[in-house]
This record gives sequence, structure tokens and C-alpha cells, in this order.
Amino acid sequence: MTDGTIIASFAKNRVEDVVVRLETFHGVPCLDVRVFADFDQSGEKRPTKKGIAIKAELIPTLIAALQDAEAEARRRGLIEGTGT
Repeated sequence: MTDGTIIASFAKNRVEDVVVRLETFHGVPCLDVRVFADFDQSGEKRPTKKGIAIKAELIPTLIAALQDAEAEARRRGLIEGTGT
């Protein structure tokens, strides 16, 4: 994969971030959602093997699945509020 455009990034915990990027892999546009971590205490986080990469055309399918997961988590009382 080539270095991509970062769309979003948020802290997963004290040492890991989740980074959402648009990438190109063998000429195919992809969405990469990956955990980045600071392995050497340098302060610069690097991508790990933890994550997924899917064809960009599957983004609407992933969004629908995540919306279903959010609705079920709310139904079970696992998350509150309106979300963003």
C-alpha cells in the first residue's frame, strides 16, 4: 500500500491510535482502518498489522454494518447519547 490520505484518527488507548486512511493498493482505491502504535518510544506512531483494508467501493457496506452494530449496542445499553 502507498501512504494514503488520513481521513480520521482517534486514541484507542494510551499508546495506540486508530487511523482511517484512503490508500491505493496495486492501483485499487482502498479504505484502511489500522491501529498505529509507538513501538520505540520515539513519539512517532507506526502502522501495525491490526486493522482492515477493503476496496473503497465497499465503504457503504461497511458503514451500514457499523450503523447496525451501533443500533444493537444502543439496544443493549452499551453506549448512550446521540453519537456522531
